[in-house]
This record gives sequence, C-alpha cells and structure tokens, in this order.
Amino acid sequence: MKLSQLKHWLKSSEGQIPKCVLTSYAGQSDYLMEIEYKHQLAPLKNEQDEMLYFQSIEQVKSLLRPLGITSVVLRIIDPYDEFSPDGQLSTCREDMIISL
Repeated sequence: MKLSQLKHWLKSSEGQIPKCVLTSYAGQSDYLMEIEYKHQLAPLKNEQDEMLYFQSIEQVKSLLRPLGITSVVLRIIDPYDEFSPDGQLSTCREDMIISL
C-alpha cells in the first residue's frame, strides 16, 4: 500500500484506523511497516513503489501521529530461536502494542 493511499484511506474513513504492524527482524537494524488491508498485511511503500523502512520508532511516530494513528503493533521475528522445543529452526514471533 502506498503512503498516499493510506493518507486517502484515513481521510475518507469515519474513524476507522487500520492495524499497523511494525516488524523487526533479528539481525537487522531497521523496521518494516505493514498495513492490514482486507485481512492481509501490505508493506507501506512510497510513490516510487519502494518499501518504506524506518531506523527508529521515533521516525514511525513522526510519520503516523499526524495522520491520527496513535499506536502500532511491534512484531519481533527471530527465526533462529534456540529455545524451540524440538531444537529446530522456528519462526519465533512476539507482538506488543506500542503507543506513539
């Protein structure tokens, strides 16, 4: 979903705020923003159709807060969880709500 589409959606919807998921992958220093649309997560993109990455939650706050979005789901994904019950690689995932 392009940022301009998100802005238009937020202006035209009556108080409906989409679920925003900020994903952090183990071993990477940036965050990927995804927006839930029709029960699917779509990465947030710029007008050149490039995915938007953020270096900090403060960057996310400065973009989303003026649009009326006051919280996001922070999703941490670590595919190399050494505490999996069977000792195999897992898709360890933890979600938490972050207020902006």
